[in-house]
Amino acid sequence: MIAARTGLAVALAGWPLGAGGRHPATGPGWEGQSAGPALLVVAGVAGGAERRARFTGWAEELCAAAQSLSRPVRVRVLVERPEEAADAAEECVPAGRSTRDEIRRQLSELSAAHSRGDPLTVVLLGHGSAGGGQGARFNLPGPDLAPEDLAPMLDAFEGSPVTVAHLGSAAGGFVAALSAPGRIVLAASRAHETNETRFPRHFVAAFAGAGADRNRDDRLSALEVFEFARSEVEREYEREGLLRTEHPLLDDNGDGAGSAEPRAAPGSDGVLAARTYLLSPATAAGPAGAADSDEARALVAERDELAARVDALRETRGGMPDEEYYAELERLLLDLARVQEEIRERTARREPGTR
Repeated sequence: MIAARTGLAVALAGWPLGAGGRHPATGPGWEGQSAGPALLVVAGVAGGAERRARFTGWAEELCAAAQSLSRPVRVRVLVERPEEAADAAEECVPAGRSTRDEIRRQLSELSAAHSRGDPLTVVLLGHGSAGGGQGARFNLPGPDLAPEDLAPMLDAFEGSPVTVAHLGSAAGGFVAALSAPGRIVLAASRAHETNETRFPRHFVAAFAGAGADRNRDDRLSALEVFEFARSEVEREYEREGLLRTEHPLLDDNGDGAGSAEPRAAPGSDGVLAARTYLLSPATAAGPAGAADSDEARALVAERDELAARVDALRETRGGMPDEEYYAELERLLLDLARVQEEIRERTARREPGTR
């Protein structure tokens, strides 16, 4: 299971998730739960018991991360063989088998109960393919999932932030079809790269420690998660002296062309991902109740502005003299740390026992 990050709560697609009102993955349908952020994790066909356990384990870890937080999230986990995951934590017992029809059913039920503006995150764990003249596919029990199958399922959430992370092989074949304004698409590999990916292990690992939190603001943006996993993959291949067979892509500007090196600069992929938080104390403030005053909301707004300025400074450094650049960076980081500490103290006063 993912280790808890002290003082850090988790939010998917920019909204807080959590255990304040836990929802078992096998519990009532989406319509039986209160509105809010939703997470669907799909573990596809593994091709063997060892890989199946790995994919199912990653799905459970992502679910556990969402369920460990201070505010409710609607979570569903689908796996190849639900009967083999019976020992999962109650909240993360699979809701069904990861078939194309079940994915469609889950998203259809959710869209009917979904409030406009509530975020949706879909994570695909497993293998993909791109040959045989059929185009890109995500391998599932029964008929595989094509990007043309998934796109209309997601279109039902128009007006809501949607993040799709295809963490398998040949994932790049899904980018163009799923790309849309206001949508983030993460792909672990290019369309023609069909070897098993290492990216998902590092994607999940980002939830376990502080290594991915580049600007140290106790939040993980989609861009930070992507860059962390990508850099860890590159490091692995270099350490082992192997030719890299996976090149992750991110698209968030709606042009259908994923970038291997997105950045938070105007006109580039990465702008939306930089301000969409996958791991965060909350968009509004922090753990539940931390932003229920004008003062708290002002602190959060200040933190967000400072974090954005840090990212902008790093991305637009250009020809700034080193002395000037590092002086400005230090000033911003110190201000950010001060504001973040005020938010932590406010949260601790409201929630005894937290740090």
